[in-house]
Amino acid sequence: MENAKEWLTRFEIGARQAEKTIMARPGRFVPREACTDAVHIARLHGLQASFFGGYEDAERVQVCFHPLDDEPIFTGVWMEIRWNSKFDSVTHPDLLGSLMALSGDRSAFGDLIAGESSAYLYCLPELSWHLPDEWTSAGRHRIQVALTEGTPQLPLPSGQEIRVTTSSLRLDSVLSAGAQVSRAKAQDAIRSGDVFLNHIPEERVDRELKENDLISVRGHGRIRLRSIMGTTKHDRMSLLLERFLH
Repeated sequence: MENAKEWLTRFEIGARQAEKTIMARPGRFVPREACTDAVHIARLHGLQASFFGGYEDAERVQVCFHPLDDEPIFTGVWMEIRWNSKFDSVTHPDLLGSLMALSGDRSAFGDLIAGESSAYLYCLPELSWHLPDEWTSAGRHRIQVALTEGTPQLPLPSGQEIRVTTSSLRLDSVLSAGAQVSRAKAQDAIRSGDVFLNHIPEERVDRELKENDLISVRGHGRIRLRSIMGTTKHDRMSLLLERFLH
């Protein structure tokens, strides 16, 4: 797990630089859960904190501290990773493990999105400079890495669709049904700060959900409320959920 103290130190340094120079200061990548701390520190310095991870639902985002009247600056670039799918089956863990062994700094890159024959990585420019020459294998598999122009056509994450019934649209009720845990365990996870609603920490167990809301549980994947399909004859809510394990 990444060190929250390191996030806070980097946030404070970035905010001070933006305040002193009166200029936008793009930083490094952090999980969405760290954004609340960045916003708090920005306000203390009379600044705004903005975030972008290359696409709308990114799990990891680059932080930028900037004056309230200025636009944020984001420096991330996309890298494409390819392999011969006829002979190699490269997985997300293969790619992430080899990249971490090479880089050693998780804050230098954001999301890594893997498909059947290619993957895409959003990272800082300084990391992209040497990846094509140095990142040539993932596990036992040969890979080729190149910088892309603009935002690539990203492979959509595939989740498992499940149909459930719940007593209400409360967060604890939907989480319990989607994660297949007791309601008491769902409430404990929410109150302990391990649950995020649309990437924002949520500690209210009775928060009402709506269609397309995304629940993230630290270390246990995500659940999206795809559709509210009405009520059953026993007055329970019928829901279509999509569960992502990674």
